[in-house]
Amino acid sequence: MTLLYEAMTQSFVDEGVEVVFCLMGDGNKHWLVDMAAQRGVRLVHARHEGAALAMADGYARAGAGDLVGVCAVTYGPGVTQLSTSLMVATKHGTPLVVFAADVPDGMRDSGGHLDIDERAVLEAAGASVREIRHPQRARDDVRLAFHDARVLGRPVALLVGVDVQEQSVGHGAASSGGPIAIPRGRVAPDPRAVDDAVDVLARAERPLILAGRGAMASDARELVVALAHRLGAVVATTFLAKGWLDEYPASVGIAGGFTLEESRGVIESADCVLALGASLNDHTTDHGRLFGTAAVVQVDLRPHALVRNQEGSDVYLRGDVSQTVGALLAALEQTGSAPGPWAGSIDPVALDPRSAHVASTPIDIEEGRVDPRRLMLALDRVLPDDALIVVGGGHFMAFAAQYLSNPGRRSFEMAFDFMTTGQAVPTAIGAAVARPDRMVVAIEGDASFLMHVQELETAARSGIPLLVMVMNDGALGAEYHNLRAHGLDPSEALAPTPDLARLGRALGGAGMRLDSLQQVDELMGWFEPSGGPHVVDCAISRRVVGPV
Repeated sequence: MTLLYEAMTQSFVDEGVEVVFCLMGDGNKHWLVDMAAQRGVRLVHARHEGAALAMADGYARAGAGDLVGVCAVTYGPGVTQLSTSLMVATKHGTPLVVFAADVPDGMRDSGGHLDIDERAVLEAAGASVREIRHPQRARDDVRLAFHDARVLGRPVALLVGVDVQEQSVGHGAASSGGPIAIPRGRVAPDPRAVDDAVDVLARAERPLILAGRGAMASDARELVVALAHRLGAVVATTFLAKGWLDEYPASVGIAGGFTLEESRGVIESADCVLALGASLNDHTTDHGRLFGTAAVVQVDLRPHALVRNQEGSDVYLRGDVSQTVGALLAALEQTGSAPGPWAGSIDPVALDPRSAHVASTPIDIEEGRVDPRRLMLALDRVLPDDALIVVGGGHFMAFAAQYLSNPGRRSFEMAFDFMTTGQAVPTAIGAAVARPDRMVVAIEGDASFLMHVQELETAARSGIPLLVMVMNDGALGAEYHNLRAHGLDPSEALAPTPDLARLGRALGGAGMRLDSLQQVDELMGWFEPSGGPHVVDCAISRRVVGPV
């Protein structure tokens, strides 16, 4: 006889699950023990349910679409603690499956302490929910949950009552049959949409190509460069595709709220924007301010891409970026139009604005603190070319976005999809589990670092290597600078921190205080991959103000 939780274990294994991020409780303990007994399955026990979900989010992001993150929590507060991290994953479009225990039927509608509508909680945070109430259908429910997570790019919660888990599914094989096959062929765009896009592009005098993560995933670099040459276009990327087109002569870096002033004027003067696998969200469009009245042509494989736009699209082509760019090139050749001169007229100084911007805006930094811009430039020189960098949310994130580069195969994630803070460390832990072959770096602020600081112990106990750069300005930085900008007293936004290096050591890792740029050169020699999390308490100046 097979119990339902045992059948679910086999179904998760059949889906290829190798890692579960969890916090054990009464509602999930039997399933977790059964999962831990499976060959090749690893449990990472977090200290907070929201952090466990963020780890699963980071794990799936680092897997570049090939991994589904899995998180398991108990009922009641175990489910409610997920809300913020679940909303981050929902906004990002991360494929996740959550094993969420539900209260026994006897507790429903009782008015007791645990009498809550967990389905409503999960759905409010953006998850799709499948309730498992019929043991004989449980294996199909698991298969469909993973299928929806992969195809729709979203979190799916399996809500299963603790009493239902103990029911029998009868005799026979517990196998679910494995993952539902997903077509992998490239999707070609509608030819009529291609013609509409070419009409817009051929009329453009100042075209800008904006490439995002979707263009990278399609391996479309050569085609995108060819199209840029064909149009005489300037190119930019989203933050997640940072550095991908830097070798193109007319590249102006990242587009969005973190665009440096030297590049912003170029982007704002574009009369046509061709977005390739790039979400036109608040970050990329700087809340709709960046592209002005430019015509917008969007290429995206996701059917829901338009729903997430901040900027409306004049033409939308649903298709794979490589297929679509190839079709655009062929159609443009038939028009006989010549490339425009715009890209060749761009001032070369604007094409490498980082050092130029720092040199043109000198700031007197107080003793014992460092300029965060120069800190990022120095860090840029010492990090491996294939580092995986996770940036949290806060005032400090502008410096990472603006002054780090991508000289090789670096990957960037910004755990700020729900405009929340404190997500970088747990997200980076999940990424490090997914990619043990790469150095993972979390860049976080001091106040936001303390929101999930307990997960350093999770990383230390689990042997997960991580470099955490804490940008410590002793304040709630964004609020501090916003208050000053509005002529208000910023003192309530000051938040002195404890000794963060010592805290890192106390939680099982390593720690150091950085108050001189010369110390950056010591980081790679100090970092020991087998030593778990390494915390660098970076004393940065509040005199340097980023975009607020």
